[in-house]
Amino acid sequence: MFLLEKLEYSNFSNSEQIVVDYLLTQREAIEELTISQIAANTFSSKSSLVRISKKLGFKGWTDFKKAFLEEINYFNKQNSGIDANTPFDKSDNYLQIASKIANLEKEAIEDTLSLLKAKTINEAIHLMKEANTIHIFAASNNLLNAQEFAHNMSRIQKDVRIHQLQGEVLFNAYLAQENSLALIISYSGGTESLIRIAKILKEKTIPIISITSLGDNPISLLADINFRLATKEKLYSKIGTYSTDTSIIYLLDTIYSCIFAQEYEKNLKLRRLASQIIESERHADSTILRELDTSSKSDNIS
Repeated sequence: MFLLEKLEYSNFSNSEQIVVDYLLTQREAIEELTISQIAANTFSSKSSLVRISKKLGFKGWTDFKKAFLEEINYFNKQNSGIDANTPFDKSDNYLQIASKIANLEKEAIEDTLSLLKAKTINEAIHLMKEANTIHIFAASNNLLNAQEFAHNMSRIQKDVRIHQLQGEVLFNAYLAQENSLALIISYSGGTESLIRIAKILKEKTIPIISITSLGDNPISLLADINFRLATKEKLYSKIGTYSTDTSIIYLLDTIYSCIFAQEYEKNLKLRRLASQIIESERHADSTILRELDTSSKSDNIS
């Protein structure tokens, strides 16, 4: 649930509700106001603002204000005119459809980048680099989105396992080793089977990295580290998962690239040498596609 939704639907006392209504009305305007000024403007006290913050799950006013402004800023950017659920209509020709999908996917990447934080990605990359095995748990087409990530990671000798056999994934979660890590992908963060998996992993103290929509949800609350997706689509009333899929793939590509960069030269040699040996039957007439003749075949992997 988004913080704005929590403010709107949570139960507050009459005096607290006056403050909440003020925040929802003023929105980004509170950025320049101190806690004392807001308390004065709402005829309340600083302790009331701190109490509201704690009711919503924050340590104090500073943490609440930061999260509130970040969410407002995100939603203020969602005014492109492209509806992620129905990005084109029946009157559009094929080229117009192509243009609208391209713009929607560009926006999804820009949104996802805007939600990325250096601390989040630094901590996630450190955990993934140290883990012997990365277990991926997802459902439906999110499993397909994860396959290219697992393929790329295998090319730099990282063990990534996608668990998709219905009925077996709970056993896979239970049997995960101590030196492993779990990556859970869920747009809603509310898929019951994935919540059960997250709880099992939590009990076994297996680190959990989630990729979910913006706002609190059961999986993000159980995870140790959260990556946030572009949050534009309804759960069901949509033509396709264009925005969500683009956001997931972008995040997974970013994670893979950051892990690759940890040992850049080694991984680059490894990928080039393996490809030259295993994919030697591939040829191209185009000078753009054709590889330069180098001595990299004789390079040793250190």
